[in-house]
Amino acid sequence: MKTMKTMKTMKTINLLFLLSVVIFSGCSKNNYDPINFNLYDNGYFITNEGNFGSGNGSISFVNDNGIVEHDVFATNNSFILGDVVQSMNIINNKAYIVVNNSSKIEVAAVDSMKAVTTIDVLSPRYICQVTENKAYITDWGTNSVKVLNLNSNIISSSISCGIGPEAIVVNNEYAYICNIGGWGLDNTISIINTSTDILEKTLVVGDKPNSVVVDISGNIWVLTGGYTEYDENWNIVSETAGNLVKIVNNSIEKTFTFPIGNHPKDLVINDIGTTLYFSDGSWNKSVYSMNIYDTELPNSPLINRSFYSLDCNNGYIYGTDAVDYVQQGWSYRYMENGQIVDSVQTGIIPGGYCFN
Repeated sequence: MKTMKTMKTMKTINLLFLLSVVIFSGCSKNNYDPINFNLYDNGYFITNEGNFGSGNGSISFVNDNGIVEHDVFATNNSFILGDVVQSMNIINNKAYIVVNNSSKIEVAAVDSMKAVTTIDVLSPRYICQVTENKAYITDWGTNSVKVLNLNSNIISSSISCGIGPEAIVVNNEYAYICNIGGWGLDNTISIINTSTDILEKTLVVGDKPNSVVVDISGNIWVLTGGYTEYDENWNIVSETAGNLVKIVNNSIEKTFTFPIGNHPKDLVINDIGTTLYFSDGSWNKSVYSMNIYDTELPNSPLINRSFYSLDCNNGYIYGTDAVDYVQQGWSYRYMENGQIVDSVQTGIIPGGYCFN
């Protein structure tokens, strides 16, 4: 038979045990932080523009198993992204999401998509890191490149360039900006010294330069779409040719000219920087590949399909289909030989990719 003292001791031990369980459980629950679980590490993002004026732009995330999570920003925050998600770039473990018509860039922790801050820009298009503590933002609203301090996420200055600054790439101490013309017309690229933030040179490359990449040798390739002029009944009045331009040491070395009526777009390059991919054609386009050492444009398409946007990463080619620009779109993944791998459904008007 147990004595009263023994029973009191056992009760005390049991109480302490239960209390420790409660405290441990409470600490575990209170310390739960989704940021530490790296929700969005293994996969890639798709930027969905949404319908102009509707504020339904979004971000989709596709994990390594091909499972899609939609609206990852809205899901992890108390507000939606806004109107026309133009592009996204990952800099210093933060996602910089460019929301064009809402005149802002939303900054979020890339592993959780929790909002960090908002940067106000009149009409932002793309953001690119140019030095350890600095990034450039192309801005249609002011025909300039904004200089962003990455430590404070505050815009420190502005660099005037051409009309409608668009895509941007950085190689060594220079940034190359495509001046696509905005709602008008331009035919130049701006070359900015990233150490001094000074516009050093402007090159005429052809009407409406839309994309730019750097190859394995550090040479710059620019794709121009050409310009089409219409009358009041949408009949074609005149057209100019698109060009693929190779720039070496900040001077044009070679220009490849497309047939009049074709409007090439979405120049991308493989991981090692030796093969170019782009869409070419008139209304219906196909994807072509071209080695950087080729001496003429390719004649046969690699992928006989028209895409809204194109990208390349980790040995794969990616293309989006906006369908009817109202319902959800699709993203397709191909091997570099043009063989299809899989497809996933996206948000409305999938306009680009962002890879971890």
